[in-house]
Amino acid sequence: MTSIRRTLSLSLLSIGLVTGLVTAALSFWAATDEAEELFDAQMAQMARLTDQLAPAGPLTHFKTPAEFEWTPAHPYEKQLSYRIVDASGTVLIASPSFPKQIDAPPGTTSGYRNLDVNGTQWRLFTLAEPTGQRYIQVSQDYRMRRELGVKIAMSNTLPILIFLGLFGLTIWWLIGRSLRPLVTVSHEVATRGSDHLEPLALQQIPDEIDGLVRALNALLARLQQSFERQRRFTADASHELRTPLAALQIHCENLYQDLDDSESRISCAQMLKGISWMNRMVEQLLQLSRLDPQARLPDTTQVNLNKLCRDVIDDQIGFAIARDIDLGLSAPDRPLSLQGSAFYLSLMLRNLIDNALRYTPSGGEVTLTLESVDNHIVMSVIDSGPGLNDEQKMHVFERFYRLGPNGTGSGLGLSIVRLITQLHQARITLLERRDGQTGLVARVDFAPELPNDSGTEVQS
Repeated sequence: MTSIRRTLSLSLLSIGLVTGLVTAALSFWAATDEAEELFDAQMAQMARLTDQLAPAGPLTHFKTPAEFEWTPAHPYEKQLSYRIVDASGTVLIASPSFPKQIDAPPGTTSGYRNLDVNGTQWRLFTLAEPTGQRYIQVSQDYRMRRELGVKIAMSNTLPILIFLGLFGLTIWWLIGRSLRPLVTVSHEVATRGSDHLEPLALQQIPDEIDGLVRALNALLARLQQSFERQRRFTADASHELRTPLAALQIHCENLYQDLDDSESRISCAQMLKGISWMNRMVEQLLQLSRLDPQARLPDTTQVNLNKLCRDVIDDQIGFAIARDIDLGLSAPDRPLSLQGSAFYLSLMLRNLIDNALRYTPSGGEVTLTLESVDNHIVMSVIDSGPGLNDEQKMHVFERFYRLGPNGTGSGLGLSIVRLITQLHQARITLLERRDGQTGLVARVDFAPELPNDSGTEVQS
């Protein structure tokens, strides 16, 4: 995925780096060239100064080279040396550091030369007197010239390199700061759910993304209208279907009582079963329309879960007896409670237990457990049915998903369960039984339980 910040930063840094390096290289070259000119001027100045200080004629009052004693005041001082030779090439006086291997042939003219002395490069300047009687020569080791030249050049180049580093950090920070509104909008859109489709705020939005934010707001408005139309259609269709289905069921029940033919009674019983299935689907569609897509909990209360579980078991016990299934409840003696909707929590448990009873064979068992695990409330519905494979677990919470063509139910029950758990910030997990028996465990984990130290019964 392409990053705008990274792309802009790399582009600007590349331009700045190339420009800075070219500038640094030119500055380095100019500084070294200027240093060469400065050193040559220094050599010429020293030669002329020596010529002025050394009188014409014999230098009898000057010390001879053997008697010359010199303690340098600076490390580079020895690298700049001089000597005076006469027209025959005889050395009249010389610095101790002046290379003795440099010849001074007669007829030497004024000017600069580069010499190689035993593998060492030297720069030599010769000043010839107008009379041609003597020559003043100044030499300098090229290593010292290069060293000083590099130091001078680096002193000019280093600030440019430091500037490049600071420039890169500044560019990265400025681009990040400029893109912060885009990151904020992206985060706000990513964290929104189907129940939060309000328009995005347009305050402090840069002009560059103002059009994008307005387009997103228009999309959110269309989504909200679409969800609202879907909700109204589902609710209206469910309401319209309930009355004719109820009337049709009554007529079929009356017809079933009046029929004497066994085959006709079987056909009528199948018809009643289909009508019952349609009634259940209509009821669940109506429940879904109340929850989705803009699901919000009504006024919540502190719900006594022990009492809630007992009430749900009492309501489902008739269905369990009719299917010859042992339906039980396991709950602690102390009351457990949480903040939520008693109606929707009851609906969640009814759907889970109803689903377990439908898929548990005759003679099996279904158990509802309520417990506190690490200060978290956990509800589990455990059955002894065939269980689910991994692929079925991936799709079982989808709407209208049924376990095979002969599956019972409408395929909406677990969708409703998932919505209710989301409304209560809970998590539902489908697990295999750990006791070695076949079956499924539908486990719902809630947030930490609420304290109930007063000892009074909590309103449900």
